[in-house]
Amino acid sequence: MDECLERILDLTAIARDEMTLKTALTEIAERYDFTGYAFVSLRPGHSYAASDYDTTWQERYHKDELRFVDPVIRQAQRYRRAFAWSGENEKSSLSVEERRFFSDAADYNIRSGITMPIATPNGAVSMLTLASSKPQLTPERHIDAIAAASAVGQLHALMEQLQVTPTIEEKIYLSPKEATFVRWITLGKSMEDIALLEGVKYNTVRIALSDVRHRYGLCNNYELIGLALRRGLV
Repeated sequence: MDECLERILDLTAIARDEMTLKTALTEIAERYDFTGYAFVSLRPGHSYAASDYDTTWQERYHKDELRFVDPVIRQAQRYRRAFAWSGENEKSSLSVEERRFFSDAADYNIRSGITMPIATPNGAVSMLTLASSKPQLTPERHIDAIAAASAVGQLHALMEQLQVTPTIEEKIYLSPKEATFVRWITLGKSMEDIALLEGVKYNTVRIALSDVRHRYGLCNNYELIGLALRRGLV
């Protein structure tokens, strides 16, 4: 595994475009007997994945919002350090929903793997997973936590720099009422101002904006303004 991490780190120094980066990650996964890779970035208002997993599985994962069920994602968010996992080995500790997730993933040759998460700004997390079709990884797949964090940190920076096209991206939407209120917020209006301008109650504005913040894991209206401008919502 140490050699695999070295190759990922070397890759971040030479890849200068999206195609080279994605192709090289696929080749590294294959070279070390993995079935594929998934780079995932989870941050309020902009979660995405770049992966070479089977497209049918990716579409299903996205459509059914399986990241909220995925035990690997949950563990990565909780502990934020490299770990090996196996759907088969961990079956006894999983919920019915999680066991179903691993059973479905196994149909696409995702049965075990190594996930290497890192903390990123503003309480977010990014991670690289190398998945295997084997029920469990061999014992010699030792993970150097420091080397893993270094490699994934460099990979995260390169992904952001190249603005890699996601294969899965969180959908952002606003209702017409929400979009109107958010637009006023971006123009510097207070919730009291918006209520007066739109002829509605203050609580109508407050609740609508609170719902949007909750939906996308935003802490305040400043983050909401940033999301709205970044994603072209208003």
